[in-house]
Amino acid sequence: MRPMPFLLLPAVALVAQAPANLDLAQRFNAELPLVNQMLKELKTQEALTKVQALVPTERPAFDASTSKALGQSLDNAQGLMSLYRLHANVASEAGQWEQAVAIQEKRAQVARAILADLEKAQAPIAAQWKKVSQESGDYVTKNEARKKELEAKVAAFKAELEEIKTSKKKLSKKEADEFNARGAQTQLDDQELAQIAAALPVHKQNLANVPKVTKTLNDNRKEVEGMVKAADEAIAKAKKAVADQNDEITSFNTKQVMQKVKIVGRKNWVDAVLRAPENVTKLGTSQSQAAFLNRLLVLDPGNAGAQKALDNLKAGKEAFAKEAKPAKKSGAKKK
Repeated sequence: MRPMPFLLLPAVALVAQAPANLDLAQRFNAELPLVNQMLKELKTQEALTKVQALVPTERPAFDASTSKALGQSLDNAQGLMSLYRLHANVASEAGQWEQAVAIQEKRAQVARAILADLEKAQAPIAAQWKKVSQESGDYVTKNEARKKELEAKVAAFKAELEEIKTSKKKLSKKEADEFNARGAQTQLDDQELAQIAAALPVHKQNLANVPKVTKTLNDNRKEVEGMVKAADEAIAKAKKAVADQNDEITSFNTKQVMQKVKIVGRKNWVDAVLRAPENVTKLGTSQSQAAFLNRLLVLDPGNAGAQKALDNLKAGKEAFAKEAKPAKKSGAKKK
């Protein structure tokens, strides 16, 4: 949460009303360890099913009615982006690279919608503080000098009054009338001085808050612009992975055709990959190997070699572990 106690927030609520107590950042943080554990245990499909259920079907409302609500909306936006990213990563580990691209594209689309909501929510706040800045600036410029002028006038009259009291000087009727008239004006001046003295600190505080508000609004914008940028970069990366693999398969199949080999979809390439076990084992961890095997099974559903290697990993064995052949039974001894 990002508190903004000095913000003047107009009542602005965008999109549909959000479900109560929705905290997507909290949801992501709570569920991430469980999803990661599933992936580590090679329960990829279970992890994919779980994370699909975590992503809300509708984007939460962007509420800017209070500073707290705006902060919660931004936290929810970050949580939602994290859930999309997790969903895409799990889909990728399940071999569903094309689905991962679609998820990243949805993530970018939602990020741009959030940015539009934020701009709409912050526009009246920025306009309000621009007005506050102008009005408070004018007030301070005008009334700081006026305050000094009034202080001098009131002080002078009080000093003169004290002198008259001390000296017990008797004034003529004309002098008394003039002095009383000045006294009445001084009372008005004193009231004006009190009003200025009370208002000046408020206006000065407003002016001190203006750069803080501006920074907060800019930081909010940069935060959401960062979500958009991260999503766009994720799309490019995911698309490149699919395109590079498609290019590799196309190049391989072209050479196979030139050698008069019958092409069966992507099966030829997958079989060639599996004929060199190091293509899989060089990936290191069983989780990385399983993710690649999942991809091979998406490219060539039902491939026996890929499925066997994946089953071995799930059983805690090496992907291409050789099974010990059963010992031959010795024949019965002749009598």
